[in-house]
Amino acid sequence: MLSILITGANRGLGLEFARQYAADGWEVIATARNPKSSEQLQQLAKNKNVSFHDLDVTSDESVKQLAGTLGGKPIDLLVLNSAIYTRNGTTLGELNFAGWRESFETNVLGAIRVAEALIENVAASNRKQIAAISSGMGSVQGLGSTIGFGIAHQYRTSKAALNMTMAILAKEVEPRGISVVIFSPGWVQTDMGGANAALKPEQSIGGMRKVLEGNPMELTGKFLGYDGTTWPW
Repeated sequence: MLSILITGANRGLGLEFARQYAADGWEVIATARNPKSSEQLQQLAKNKNVSFHDLDVTSDESVKQLAGTLGGKPIDLLVLNSAIYTRNGTTLGELNFAGWRESFETNVLGAIRVAEALIENVAASNRKQIAAISSGMGSVQGLGSTIGFGIAHQYRTSKAALNMTMAILAKEVEPRGISVVIFSPGWVQTDMGGANAALKPEQSIGGMRKVLEGNPMELTGKFLGYDGTTWPW
């Protein structure tokens, strides 16, 4: 049985990842800061192939505890999905620097913290695949086409930094046969994306899953849309 571990699996894209992979018979390890607060995740965890664990990606201790609990368990697909979007103080003249630091701690350091802690679990698996959920708003070249979504200094810079962090990681672990792909999931109807977004979670996750079914090493180091199209850095 193939296995997937998802961060931020209590809602939105993370929850939909868990739903779809569980339905396909994968062993799903769903993690979140407080997974018991999500009724939907609790319902999903009634499936014998789904388990959930507490995980605060901003905490070294929490990440180490999860790694210890998993031991040497292989993880075929590690989905680095946890993220926050600071809504206040996002434009010049009112910048929320505390929120900016929090964004980097979660969106960038949280992702690489988990990847570092679980890299041997990924290496021990059959697929050896990591997927980082970024955003088109993190594209420097694509700024003009996404500026309508807001200035959002904190979110944009954290996702641009995530892209670079994951691109570096891809180069570092490529000799070990480990793949790291970066996704822009599109504008999705989640708490973060809002009800007016263009895509339903089912469409975004379904698209990314189709891409992930390809040869992992042919995807590594790439920044892709949910439909497999290449995003500019």
